[in-house]
Amino acid sequence: MTLVTPWEAYVGTLPAISLEQIETTAAMLTRVDRKYVVEPGHWAEVVASLDVPVQVLEIDGRRSFRYESVYLDTDDLQMYRDAARRRPRRTKVRTRHYLDTGASAIEVKERSASGSTVKSRLFLDSRPDVAEGLTSEALDFVGGFPRLADVAASLRPSLTTTYVRTTLVTPDGRVTVDAGVEAHDVDGRSIAYDHRLIVETKVSHHAGAVDRTLWARGIRPARVSKYCTSMAALRPDLPSNRWARTLRRHVDAPALAS
Repeated sequence: MTLVTPWEAYVGTLPAISLEQIETTAAMLTRVDRKYVVEPGHWAEVVASLDVPVQVLEIDGRRSFRYESVYLDTDDLQMYRDAARRRPRRTKVRTRHYLDTGASAIEVKERSASGSTVKSRLFLDSRPDVAEGLTSEALDFVGGFPRLADVAASLRPSLTTTYVRTTLVTPDGRVTVDAGVEAHDVDGRSIAYDHRLIVETKVSHHAGAVDRTLWARGIRPARVSKYCTSMAALRPDLPSNRWARTLRRHVDAPALAS
């Protein structure tokens, strides 16, 4: 029997919002992100206590959706190393496949010196095979970013992550709630995060209602990145101090694929 967490039970009570409404009112492609690692029961209490309306993304009756992201990096993992060294301006490139709807996209995330993040996305006609590098359509898109023009053709897959996401919308931003996060590297090693939720708030600038409510309960932002934290766990030879606490508390030891 599958047990339903308090959060999974609560999300079914929230009013629904469509994807089209989110794209119109809360796409938040330019934003400030804050991440938290939260017990499912505590998260349900946080959402229930908010003094602002909350809606949940619903598509064809579903309120949680399976995601697969393939991160691409240079041979020497320059994008990972930029994050590990806390370079203020850094970039990530990934393909994203929405397993429940069949949609696929190529995405570029650019972090500015001010701390804001700009996500650019191009939906693709089919799921791209990037085993040998970006497809021509994706390469044209990624190569159009000045920071990536010189390396786009050399990018190769470095990590695949899978998880189940629920998306909430509040009047001041958007919140993603990820569960069951697993990661697999190109050498067949894998890790799984513990039962806690990875909650990410996306607001235009200042802290939103969800951030303030979490802080009031003593829950502070955590250093967790599905790409970087997973790579740090799977590759002990890489610099990893930035994510050491998250690794100790929330990530199971790497396992070799059978």
